[in-house]
Amino acid sequence: EWDDVKCEANIISQGQVRRPDRVMIKGDRVIVVDYKFGEKRDTLYGKQMSEYIALLCDMRCYNHIEGYVWYVALGELKRVE
Repeated sequence: EWDDVKCEANIISQGQVRRPDRVMIKGDRVIVVDYKFGEKRDTLYGKQMSEYIALLCDMRCYNHIEGYVWYVALGELKRVE
């Protein structure tokens, strides 16, 4: 149902480049997902996702941006604000 799904696509804004694992776009809505396969949760992962979200906000192309860290091995999906 998504208009576009990008895997490991660069986000480039104001000279910064980041590469989340997946970006899903539908109209002005974007969901960014970063996969983590280890057995631990780390606050740095949330910080990394916050950077992705901030870069997408700077682009001013999307009104609704959501970010998630998916801890695959732990079976957990955590939303990052």
